[in-house]
Amino acid sequence: MRDPNYTWARKKLMKENDIIKVGVIGASGFTGEVLMGLLFEHPFVEVLAVSSRRLLDKKVSTVFPNLSKNSSISFSSPENRTFNKCDVIFLCTPHGISMGLAEEFLSRKVKVIDLSADFRIKDLEVWEKWYNAEHSSPDLLKEAVYGLPELFGEDIKKANLISVPGCYPTVSLLSIIPSLDLEEEVKSIIIDAKSGMTGAGRSSVNDHLLNEMQDNFRVYGENGHRHYPEIKQIVDSLNKKKVEISFTAQLLPIMRGIYATTYIDFKDSPPLDIHKIYRDYYNSSKNVLVGEKVPDLIEVVNTNSCKIFIQQTSIPTQIQITACIDNLLKGAAGQAVECFNLIFSFEQNTGLN
Repeated sequence: MRDPNYTWARKKLMKENDIIKVGVIGASGFTGEVLMGLLFEHPFVEVLAVSSRRLLDKKVSTVFPNLSKNSSISFSSPENRTFNKCDVIFLCTPHGISMGLAEEFLSRKVKVIDLSADFRIKDLEVWEKWYNAEHSSPDLLKEAVYGLPELFGEDIKKANLISVPGCYPTVSLLSIIPSLDLEEEVKSIIIDAKSGMTGAGRSSVNDHLLNEMQDNFRVYGENGHRHYPEIKQIVDSLNKKKVEISFTAQLLPIMRGIYATTYIDFKDSPPLDIHKIYRDYYNSSKNVLVGEKVPDLIEVVNTNSCKIFIQQTSIPTQIQITACIDNLLKGAAGQAVECFNLIFSFEQNTGLN
């Protein structure tokens, strides 16, 4: 068990001039753009290098004028040796790529915060089934810490490899967690979640989604969404009994944000004080707000907050949880920075407000 004075002592050593050297690999996507913006503004970060093969040698400020404060930085190759000088690397690469890069950087004592799906699922067979590929670094699955601060904050502080949750699992799990492992047994969970187009990636948006989704709305991943096993894994690890889960993902004709409606069905009646259970659970949370009214999605876009509302449905054994986040912030880059802050003993929301 960690010495209780450890965190205090570590914070004492962190002075205002203690700068953490950071690199971002795969920085050209929506998440990479948002992450760079946060890191450029972080008071204790120096961004040494960012990579994109497609944008090689182009200045970040030319591609993303909103990030012009750091006009001297250009996109480099992921093989650039400057990345080896970093204290921590953020990986915003597609699944299947991060696993090899993470192993390489960890061997050099560089911490890794991975925003891909490569280390989110602990069961190797389950990962390979859902991603239809062979995992090249299975030993790291056990080492990786799931980067949901509301659940694994203390583990994140000690980690060398963080696997940042997907955007859908983040909003879904924050909706579910306080209802688990209560005296009242959960029978089933239905998650109906809707996302803005940026969740599909920049290339998909630019190639076809902008036109396809104008005045449109549709389900996707209807034959099984890859975020389902990620959600199921965490729920099963927290609940005494296995819970049946249904997950549906839908695409909205907007750019960013996730709005999830989750139905939790108890074996008997739900707890009478379910609102208090949720408020108490998130009372010390930096970013989860349990409100008295149904939230609007616009309230959380461009923030690192998750807003939650709880109500009884017309079914006596069922409650409905409405929750929303910005998929690029609390669902990706913002949560990654939370993990970074915890690792290096900064206040959890440093650089996020």
